[in-house]
Amino acid sequence: MQRLLFPLAAATLILAGCASAPVVGAALDEVRIETRGMDAGGEACADFSLTAAQARYFLARSVVVTAAQQREGWDVLPCYVRGTARSASGLWRWEIRAGGTATLETPAGDPELRACTGCEIVLGRPSGKQR
Repeated sequence: MQRLLFPLAAATLILAGCASAPVVGAALDEVRIETRGMDAGGEACADFSLTAAQARYFLARSVVVTAAQQREGWDVLPCYVRGTARSASGLWRWEIRAGGTATLETPAGDPELRACTGCEIVLGRPSGKQR
């Protein structure tokens, strides 16, 4: 009987640990705004800005996408807000663009492309390409 209890208890503890793992995007905390700006031709969206709470909302709901998915599914507009966030693994740098796209730099220095459908509430305009 004792031989059965140990493997069962170990499996239960492992599964409990998996169930409490943080949701991707939700683990970013201490979101800070550093700057906002625009690339050439950005006059149409020059008023784009985000608060730290809005950036946190976007980062928690955005998903990792490929460059092709980002180009095909979202408008990569010239206006942006840049900042930082922290996670258990360290400091992240991010850039959120007005069309619902983002580029994150992981604590290891790797780039991560993201996009958010349904973030209109914080972007102030529809995100994703209009079909």
